[in-house]
Amino acid sequence: MSINGAHWHLLVNHLPIIGGLLATIVLGYGLFRRNEAIIRLGYGMFVLMSIATLITNQTGESAEHYLKSINQLDRQRLHNHEQAADWANVGMYLTAGLSLLTLLWPRARQVRFMPTLVFAASLITFGLMANVGRLGGLIMHRELRSETAPATIPTR
Repeated sequence: MSINGAHWHLLVNHLPIIGGLLATIVLGYGLFRRNEAIIRLGYGMFVLMSIATLITNQTGESAEHYLKSINQLDRQRLHNHEQAADWANVGMYLTAGLSLLTLLWPRARQVRFMPTLVFAASLITFGLMANVGRLGGLIMHRELRSETAPATIPTR
């Protein structure tokens, strides 16, 4: 069995979603505890998740080409997924950019609301990323689509 673009995309596409959630939790915990080291850890995690986002985006292009090659592509669902991914990517890059700015530029660390700003951006970004994952799942997982779901839940 050879590994194709769709395999690679499925392998990495959960990293920005789950990793972004973990980074948000770490940052939130650091804010709650008022622990600068934990806040910086959250910032670093967002920088790493922006790299994972870039990789996921690149493998998404490969997955699209593979699905076109086997005629298994629902163009409308793919378009919805791509549009949502574009917005989520911007959110992740913005969150990571603010994080990196705060890590590297001493003046940014002096801005008192910066950790809260990054945390708010991370919450929005997580919502956007979760939606991308949901829309991506609809491309190939017919069982997730409402039109194929059973009208009622069978009882025993």
